[in-house]
Amino acid sequence: MFGGILGSFRAVTQQLGSAVAIHSMLGGPQTQALRSMSKIKTHKGAAKRWKALANGLFKRRQTGLRHLNRKLSPSARRGKHAPVLCTKGQKRHLDRLLPY
Repeated sequence: MFGGILGSFRAVTQQLGSAVAIHSMLGGPQTQALRSMSKIKTHKGAAKRWKALANGLFKRRQTGLRHLNRKLSPSARRGKHAPVLCTKGQKRHLDRLLPY
């Protein structure tokens, strides 16, 4: 009568291989702890554009250097080579986007 249920239960326990996994499968107290410990994901678009500095700020490349630069003076073009630091509001947002 219970052969089908116990057989599938044994197969699952062999795959999981630990008493903790069996306990959590049955709805033990560790299930809540395992569910609430979710990881924070890094925003990949922000990670490619911003780099964290040692002082806690972030830097990025300056925009506007791809095309339509002939009208700019040479000094203005060179000025766009310098990195740009984040503002206070951007830092708050970036701390959430780039947790690690």
